[in-house]
Amino acid sequence: MTLPRIELPTPVRRTIVKNLNCKDVSVLISRQHDQPLTIGEKFWLRLHLYICNGCRNFANNMQMMRAAMKRYLDRDK
Repeated sequence: MTLPRIELPTPVRRTIVKNLNCKDVSVLISRQHDQPLTIGEKFWLRLHLYICNGCRNFANNMQMMRAAMKRYLDRDK
């Protein structure tokens, strides 16, 4: 699933990205595959992914790697 890109005016984007931490978002991206996130975590994660290209790319790459590993493990079944 590729998330859509939303363009925000530059001052708004700078304010939101400045207040959100990419390191914390990467932890949420990884953790969501192992355990459910809270509603608040999901909200902030999605908001950050709409704004931050780097984190959106990381999330997409994690999803592709997870799917590839699943296909690899399922090939012998």
